[in-house]
Amino acid sequence: MDFLRQADYIAEKMRLPVASSSERRFASAKNPYKPTPFVEEPTFENIEMSRLESPVLLRYLADRGIPKEIAQRYCVQVDYELHGKLYYAIGFENNAHGFELRNSFFKGSYPPKHITHIVNGNARCNVFEGFIDFLSAERLGYNDGLDTIVLNSVTNIQKAIAPLGDYTVIQCYLDNDAAGRAALARLRREFGDRVMDKSALYPTTRI
Repeated sequence: MDFLRQADYIAEKMRLPVASSSERRFASAKNPYKPTPFVEEPTFENIEMSRLESPVLLRYLADRGIPKEIAQRYCVQVDYELHGKLYYAIGFENNAHGFELRNSFFKGSYPPKHITHIVNGNARCNVFEGFIDFLSAERLGYNDGLDTIVLNSVTNIQKAIAPLGDYTVIQCYLDNDAAGRAALARLRREFGDRVMDKSALYPTTRI
């Protein structure tokens, strides 16, 4: 209360408007203080990229049906320090030179977050949500020289709109969940019948 009396005294001397105690109580009840929650972001340090050679990481992909040759063609090994501890993961680079990271214990990304656009000069483009989906499709022969966009998250769908505008056919291998269906609907609103839903032909299990 001493603080409020001092504030009233200063306001009176400087002829400033000041709310009454009842007005202050009403404002406090109407707009209670809500602290902003602190969200700790990963802090990567001592990042090093190298050829994907780790037997542990290659086995992680092999267990998901992805052979070493395909893994090494599109991925790298990323060694990094996080909160003072050393880790390594499979890295899949995006167009902004960030990386999607994956190992048995961690699924995340090294910023910035962006799409990955693989250009082969084809008029048709495949669209995948994540790079594991893309690597699996590569093994199954679904890509077959087509161009590819890996969203690396459906939240990146807007970033894919501009490059997809150049294609006559857009084949979407997206998850059959709410987020995947929303992304497909967004592309159909933008590109109409150029968009083909291929989710029924793609394995439904996501890793």
